Amino acid sequence: MRARLGLEQAAADHRAAIDEVVRAIESLDRVAWTVPRQPGKWSPAEIAEHLVLAYEPPLAELDGGPGYAVPVPWWKRTVLRWKVLPQILERGQFPRGAPAPKEARPKGGAASPEEAVRQLRENAGRFEEKLCVAHAARSVRLTHAYFGKLTAPQILKLLAVHAHHHRGQFPT
Repeated sequence: MRARLGLEQAAADHRAAIDEVVRAIESLDRVAWTVPRQPGKWSPAEIAEHLVLAYEPPLAELDGGPGYAVPVPWWKRTVLRWKVLPQILERGQFPRGAPAPKEARPKGGAASPEEAVRQLRENAGRFEEKLCVAHAARSVRLTHAYFGKLTAPQILKLLAVHAHHHRGQFPT
């Protein structure tokens, strides 16, 4: 039986993952900031922008607006929820090569490492705070593009694993 994910642990995991990404960004050589890791891959600036953008749809949804668009049919979401979501939440493994939802695709990259850190800390912190406040007041379920509605602990854990996944893509 799967263990129930608690909000406090998910929030702690999320903060730790963001701190890890911030340290990676801060340690980057500025020359490498806009250079893709490999041909056809994102640069560190684009990865950082992607991480920042990943918070915007759920932040909008917490404010009563639209969250992520759900481009996959219900039956495919069901399969992804049963096969892929446990791999992410329980094993901390984000699938390689999974396409980014269109709302989170970079549009050119963060201007500088400093700006990326500022924006990431701001969006991640604001999201966690709003989510925890909303969760204390009511049952919260936010939309993910490929998994559909997720609980507050699930979405925080997913974002933590997502950050950790992309941390491995920054040059060391």
